[in-house]
Amino acid sequence: MSDSLLSQAEIDALLTQVPSETEETPVVEDLSFQAKEMPQPKKNKPRAANAGMQSHPNLERILDIPLRVSVSLGKTEKPILDVVSLAPGAIVDFDRNVGEPVDITLNGKLIARGEVVVVGEHFGVRISQIITPQQRIENML
Repeated sequence: MSDSLLSQAEIDALLTQVPSETEETPVVEDLSFQAKEMPQPKKNKPRAANAGMQSHPNLERILDIPLRVSVSLGKTEKPILDVVSLAPGAIVDFDRNVGEPVDITLNGKLIARGEVVVVGEHFGVRISQIITPQQRIENML
């Protein structure tokens, strides 16, 4: 065949290669398949720092982005008079009871809840619940 338009002979030759309507063509009846359900990670099981890296090769590009992780013990409202009269030794009470889970936020968004623990001479948080996407949406409303 040439690079320009096809001649009638070339078109006829191509048409002879196409099966006619009377010829039986194989029919694929069912191409559906069942996807395997991925096992859910067990709750409260620590994950390796690089878990899932092989399945997400572009993840390495964002691993160095800094995120602000904060833990909130509780909230309270005080009149200005009480705030300006705060002094060393003053106690500020919050809306949470001892033993209640604390909120863990990532860049200001609630992502988990946990319990306060002591790690050496520092405080830490043991994660007890990861917030689901549905719960995140409900928290925004």
